[in-house]
Amino acid sequence: MDNLLENQPDKVDILDLASPPPITYAYLETTNYCNLQCSFCNRDDVIGKLKHMPIEQWIDLLERIKHYPIKEAKLMGMGEPFLHPKFDEICRIWKDYFPKSFLIVATNCQYKFQDRIERAFKYIDLVYFSIDGYKENYERDRHPAKWSKLITYLDSFKNCDRGIARVTCNYVVNPDNIKDIQTIYDEIVVPYNLEELRLNIAQCWSENESMMDSYTEDQIKYLHDNWQDNIKGKSKWDFEDCFWPKEGLYVTVEGRVLMCPLNTGAKDFGNIFYSDLNKIRNSSDFKKVQLGCENNCPTSHCKNCSYKELTPILTKLGVTG
Repeated sequence: MDNLLENQPDKVDILDLASPPPITYAYLETTNYCNLQCSFCNRDDVIGKLKHMPIEQWIDLLERIKHYPIKEAKLMGMGEPFLHPKFDEICRIWKDYFPKSFLIVATNCQYKFQDRIERAFKYIDLVYFSIDGYKENYERDRHPAKWSKLITYLDSFKNCDRGIARVTCNYVVNPDNIKDIQTIYDEIVVPYNLEELRLNIAQCWSENESMMDSYTEDQIKYLHDNWQDNIKGKSKWDFEDCFWPKEGLYVTVEGRVLMCPLNTGAKDFGNIFYSDLNKIRNSSDFKKVQLGCENNCPTSHCKNCSYKELTPILTKLGVTG
């Protein structure tokens, strides 16, 4: 990235570069409390003091972004969203500010299904039930989750008023749970009337391990032949295609502005509660990331992006995106 700037003919001042486009996608964390210790989660390394965002602060945040043309939002992050004791109010207030936006929430279903959960469904457009694997495999990867608790939740959910919410099963595929996919479809998706089974290929976090090496040829063939249409992602993707530096916003429960949820351990670019968001997005550090992605010359912030690592296996699976 530094070489990119040095090679500009007129020694470009990064602060003179055009401002990022308006924000159209928001990823907002309203709680960092969680009831699980998932094997693939780094929350213990990146979260601060446990906190549910107070309603007053939530309104303050929305006041600061209400002028942006936000089309889609996810109310999630390093915590379980529905553990917020006023999450139904959180969702209602969001829709008051952005009535035409598409609101998405993911949940681990490891808590008692209560009236306030059903009330929240009135305002959520799409709910992801995170279910990766069957019984022992599920409990292994989402410790200390219990399969019995999941079924109790689903039984309570089955006859509730779903409001406007579409509900799907979001399944993170790894080499150890591939054989469970059909069982989850037969025993969860169909009987509980979930919209679809979404398959996401697990990202590899090891610098010394290739994602392709994690799967056998038989596993790749099975996924390709049986579940290709359910696998999400884009096989043709490069840094210039990343929307986060252009139109995305990621804010933690403390108000820290990060670039994206794929690098939650990065230093923040500022705090939305103490700094003007426009100034944050026009700062030198933010623009360096933006320019690096635009030119497929990522900075250190992005060069190990796990989404980029997905493209070879998605190509082999025949996923076009």
